[in-house]
Amino acid sequence: MVEKAVIDRIESELSKFMDSEVEFLLKIGSYILSSGGKRLRPVLVLTFAKLLRGENHDRDYPLAVAMEYLHTASLLHDDVVDGADTRRGKPSANRVFGNDTVVLTGDYMYANALYLFSVYGDIDMIKNVSDSVKKMAEGQLLELKKIGDIDITYDEYFQILEGKTAVLFGSCCYVGTALGGGSQKQKESAYRYGLNIGLAFQLIDDYLDYASTEEKLGKPVCNDLREGKITYPLLSVLDQLTEEEKEFVKKVIRDINPSQEKINRVKQIVQEKGGMTKTIEKARQLIDNAIGELENFPDNEYLKKLEELAKFIVEREF
Repeated sequence: MVEKAVIDRIESELSKFMDSEVEFLLKIGSYILSSGGKRLRPVLVLTFAKLLRGENHDRDYPLAVAMEYLHTASLLHDDVVDGADTRRGKPSANRVFGNDTVVLTGDYMYANALYLFSVYGDIDMIKNVSDSVKKMAEGQLLELKKIGDIDITYDEYFQILEGKTAVLFGSCCYVGTALGGGSQKQKESAYRYGLNIGLAFQLIDDYLDYASTEEKLGKPVCNDLREGKITYPLLSVLDQLTEEEKEFVKKVIRDINPSQEKINRVKQIVQEKGGMTKTIEKARQLIDNAIGELENFPDNEYLKKLEELAKFIVEREF
C-alpha cells in the first residue's frame, strides 16, 4: 500500500531529527521508535501533499516525522499513566527505563515536533496541530475521570476517542493538504477525513482488545476492561443488560485486579449481545464518512491510496 522507499525515508528522518546531545534520551527515543508501528500519521501527511501536487518536497518529511513524534510522545506518556508492561510485543519503555526518564523523553519529542513546525511549517499549521495536542490532553484526562463509570455516555466516549486518537489523524491530513497548497475547504475536508478514520481506528482497537490475541496485538487483550475502561463493544450493549448483568459488569470494571474468569464472562456477555458486530458496523460507517470527504480532491492515484488506507483500518488484525 505504501512504497518501501517512503517508509525507509520516514525511518531515516525519524532518527535524523532525534539529535539531542543527551545520549540516554536518544537511547529511549530509539527504543520506542525502533519497536515498529504502522507510521500511518507521517504517511497521511505525505499522501495528502502528493494528492495535490503529485510529489513530495524535502520540506514535507520533517513535518511528517514531527507528527510521528507527537504520536510517540503520547504513547510514552500513556504507558506511564496506565502502568503498561508491554508495547508492540516488547517491554514498554517505562518498564525498561523508568517513569521519570520516559515522561521527560515524551516532553522532548513534543518540543522537537514544535521546533520542526517552527522551521518548516507556518502559523496556520501550528494553530491546527497545537489545538489537536490540547485536545489530546483533554481526551486523556476525561478517560481517567470516566474509569470505572458504567454511566459513561456515547458523547463522552467519542470525546475521549477524538482526543486519544482522531484529532492527530485529522491534523496529519490538514498539514499534508496545507503543504500541497490546498484551499481552506480542502484542508477542512482533509481534517474531517482524518477525524473519521481516527475514530474508526480507535474503534477497531477497542474491538481487537476483545477479539484478538496477545500474540497479534503485542500487548495483553482485554487490557481496557482490566483498567476499568468501558469501550464501544461494551458500551453498545449496556442498555440490553439485565440488572444482574449490569451489576456484575460494574463490579468487574471497579475491581483493581479482576480474575480472568470474570473478564471472560464480560467478554461472553458482549459477544452474546452483539457488541462486536455493532463496533465493526460503527467503524465502517465512519470510514464511509471519511471517503465521502475526498470528493473535494482531484481523482488520481493518491486519492485511491487514501480510499484503500481508510478501508485497511477496518480490515486490520493488529
